[in-house]
Amino acid sequence: MENTSTASRSTAKELRSLAEIFSAFTLRGFHRHLHNGDGHPVVIAPSFMTSDVATSMMRRALRQTGFDAYGWEQGLNTGLREQVYLAFERHVKDLASRHCRKVSVVGWSLGGIYARSLAQRQPDYIRQVITLGSPINIPEMRGVSGPVLKLYEALNPGAMDDPMLGWREEWCSAPPVPSTAMYSASDGIVDWQYCIHQQQGAQSENLRVPASHMGMTHNLAVLYALSDRLAQREGQWKPFELTGLRRRLFDVSDHLVAA
Repeated sequence: MENTSTASRSTAKELRSLAEIFSAFTLRGFHRHLHNGDGHPVVIAPSFMTSDVATSMMRRALRQTGFDAYGWEQGLNTGLREQVYLAFERHVKDLASRHCRKVSVVGWSLGGIYARSLAQRQPDYIRQVITLGSPINIPEMRGVSGPVLKLYEALNPGAMDDPMLGWREEWCSAPPVPSTAMYSASDGIVDWQYCIHQQQGAQSENLRVPASHMGMTHNLAVLYALSDRLAQREGQWKPFELTGLRRRLFDVSDHLVAA
């Protein structure tokens, strides 16, 4: 159980999200600094207790730079449910069919588990998967702050018996498509150590970003890094490069989860 001082520190860290959201709406021309897209479809799955409304600014920024961005279209994300996953999978397959192209999938927080599960189960439809502060290595729901876990359990009676929780080994493993796990060392909701690949492979990477957990979809540095990853040509994925100002903002070192 979290003590009062720990909870206060976590809350203080997340207050930054207000500044991140304000910056995103005031610097409207920022999208000109993002990497140009090639029109391929990108789907963004929202975090716990948010919906497509929370990712609308990120999708708008991506559309302004040439990506065809979509929401996950599954309403409020109240937790891990097999039936929700199956509907999400159908949505992504439909987009791939309509565009005749593979889909890049982005998952914010709990949405990243849906994205990783999809990349593992349907890799033929997925171009790459990117997670934003997602607890992809969380052991048995530990690592999330106390109030969030309590809310999850209250909103999902019987959720611990849902079949999707049995897929943990799938979403913990690096998928067979290019994957980037973005994380913040000062995340106030999820311990960053649960948000990274345990081991990086030829097509997987960990990327540290300067962001709060709740502000990731509005953080300008995250948007920049996201557009960089999405702008790569299909089949020509390379790890994120630290050059120039990037060295001050990001880190690509291979951190491993503590025992």
